[in-house]
Amino acid sequence: MTAKSYKTKMVEPLVKRLKSLLKTVLARCFEGWDNYHRLNTTNRNLYQSNERLKSHNKQLNADNNRLREEIKDYKLLRKVFGSRQIDSLLEQARQSKQRGTRFRNKENER
Repeated sequence: MTAKSYKTKMVEPLVKRLKSLLKTVLARCFEGWDNYHRLNTTNRNLYQSNERLKSHNKQLNADNNRLREEIKDYKLLRKVFGSRQIDSLLEQARQSKQRGTRFRNKENER
């Protein structure tokens, strides 16, 4: 086999296949890097969202505990003073609050 025929029959097809393989590998490598950076950004956003939700959850738990204590006090008042008296006091408080807002709204409209 001559050098020229060896080159055309063996070396050139091998070089073409190696070039094709190298192009495919580089394309997949760049795709992988792009996917990695995109996933990393998404992961960071989800982590920040998770931290905000944890903070909000702690606040809601604190509010929930505070409200449980208020409910205990409210139930104690109902037990001591009776449900009817507490209900009438609540109704009076609601009416006075409504009256106050009615008068304020009329003053603001002038």
